[in-house]
Amino acid sequence: MAARTYELGIVIDPRLSEDEAAALADGYQEMLTATEGVTIDKVESWGKRRLAYPIKKLNEGRYVFLYLTVTGSSPFPEVEKRMGQNEKVLRFLTVRTDKDLKRQASKGKKQPEPAETAGEE
Repeated sequence: MAARTYELGIVIDPRLSEDEAAALADGYQEMLTATEGVTIDKVESWGKRRLAYPIKKLNEGRYVFLYLTVTGSSPFPEVEKRMGQNEKVLRFLTVRTDKDLKRQASKGKKQPEPAETAGEE
């Protein structure tokens, strides 16, 4: 089976401390890597950010992004179920990113050529 890449974005309750939010994200990382064929390529913690709209009467959230490569079966149904049950997780979103890269490559997107400056020969 071909490798698939995903981006998992998690918005965590801002009332948690930085350490508590990191521990929560680490728990989900362990759940993901427990599935055979899943590797976490990169983890980004953006810290507290303002939300576009209030969620549970909160205007801020702690953002964590996990970038994954999956070669085996999908670990997401169980992990997403657990995130949905956790009150500390305000929102989450899983996006498959390798299809976007393939689509962009198949369209033959060319890089724009640099503009010529007037008056030069």
